[in-house]
Amino acid sequence: MRKVRYGIMGTARIIDRFVGAVRASEKGEVHAIASRSHEKARKRADGLGIDIIYGSYEDLAKDPDLDVIYVPTINHAHKENAMLALENGKHVLVEKPMTLSEKDTRELFDYARKKNLFIMEAQKSIFLPVTNEVKRILHEQELGKVHLFDYNISIPEVGFRWFYDKKSGGGALYGSGNYILAHAMNLTEEKLIAHTGLATLSDEGVDLQCAFVLKSLGGALIQGKITTMVQADSVLRIFGEKGKIEIRDFWKAREAKVEIYGEPVRRISHPVEFEMVYEVDHVNACLEKGLYESPVMKSLYSMESAKITDDLWEDFLNA
Repeated sequence: MRKVRYGIMGTARIIDRFVGAVRASEKGEVHAIASRSHEKARKRADGLGIDIIYGSYEDLAKDPDLDVIYVPTINHAHKENAMLALENGKHVLVEKPMTLSEKDTRELFDYARKKNLFIMEAQKSIFLPVTNEVKRILHEQELGKVHLFDYNISIPEVGFRWFYDKKSGGGALYGSGNYILAHAMNLTEEKLIAHTGLATLSDEGVDLQCAFVLKSLGGALIQGKITTMVQADSVLRIFGEKGKIEIRDFWKAREAKVEIYGEPVRRISHPVEFEMVYEVDHVNACLEKGLYESPVMKSLYSMESAKITDDLWEDFLNA
């Protein structure tokens, strides 16, 4: 099978890591990059060693040699940009959050199915070897029954202005909430059936930090705290009756610590330069198999995450 050819729609900072991941993957290659500005596209292409550039997203979407378009644009533009790629017959990998509402997320999946095209929300955390090993430990009940998942994310220096604009999809929940929601659903393989949340809002109505509690169908509590206001630990701690697991920076983790009470602490280690490579390999494998939906990062996860996010925002505004 020939290489899977990726086009990149935008010049966001994250594309440096994505390009590295595609090039480190077994069957992927970076074919082209586009920006709204030809000059900006050229500058990024030169820095990343990409030969083909486009000065519009429309021209990228029409490239007949592309297989997949990666959409890492500003959050509020994800739906429009992903739809443009689908309309031109391209498979799509769109950065989280897929869209800013359950309705828009559902529309993307429905349209992709209609066109027989693959689409997936980018959630690198659930493809990591560390995540998979932790999931195995949980399913084999090494911790006994798990009662609490404690997620914490701290990003005190956001680094881009649109984060502070709610209409652009800025804020703590849109920025990082999907990491927690998709990760928790993947680990538990259960629907999240109850949730409530609070946030610290800026004068412009953006959540600078938020906290929420969810409950899994099996009864475990899942609490998430995301802050841009202070420097705090970014860590997931999972507590069961027989032990606990700690994963620093769980969304890009190379390591985890497992403690079964009464036994020596053991460490899980999977060093890798580009943590997104596992996600890229998965997309390539799905396309090779002719799949239109990932069996791992399921449409259900994306739609449930979007619905919970919609509901949490209602909590934030009504508190």
